[in-house]
Amino acid sequence: MSNTNDLTLFYFPRACSLAAHIALEESGLDYDRCIIDLRTQQNLDPEYLAFNSSGAVPALRIGHQTLTETQAILTYVGDLVPNGELLPAPDDFLRYRAHEWMNFMSSSVHTYIRSIFRSSVYAGDDKIVNVSVKEQGVKNLAKAVATVEKRLAGQTWALGNRFSATDAYLFVMYLWTTDQRIPSVPERPNWEAVAHRVWLRPAIQRIVAIERQDRDYAIPWET
Repeated sequence: MSNTNDLTLFYFPRACSLAAHIALEESGLDYDRCIIDLRTQQNLDPEYLAFNSSGAVPALRIGHQTLTETQAILTYVGDLVPNGELLPAPDDFLRYRAHEWMNFMSSSVHTYIRSIFRSSVYAGDDKIVNVSVKEQGVKNLAKAVATVEKRLAGQTWALGNRFSATDAYLFVMYLWTTDQRIPSVPERPNWEAVAHRVWLRPAIQRIVAIERQDRDYAIPWET
């Protein structure tokens, strides 16, 4: 697609970068996409590290500048879209609620799941400590799920009656909770309902189809 805004998203399928991928597609903005294959450690290539020293995804190139971290990218993209369609305006209290949600997804849910998937990041090579880290991660995730369920009670979307970039982040983290590497996750009907609504949006299905060309992954509601 043409790229009049000079935006390029660097992503890996089903990683947390999926939230930014969804937001960009929902925005209607012109952007380019470039997969960074974490399986081959392409994120450690000097060419990528030259403009993204963290080597992480997502990264959004904006002209000659680079923005990283999901919350920052979702906020930036949301502010490019008029009328608060993806993110409430600065004078709207719901904007702070959106950041509350995104912070919780990043600092709590993402961290807990990471401790289950990649316990060695925290425990090193000690097998006993790795087991303890994973077990604590499962417990922490259960508490986080309870928090999400309470906050979403009676809600159509994370911010009430309208879809926002926040829901894209909730969708990705919900997908992660369905991963078989997590031995147990509490029932989460409110979270699942919001994630399912996100999945029904055409933009999300387009992005998942694109990402699956490089890495297939399951969507819970497909038959």
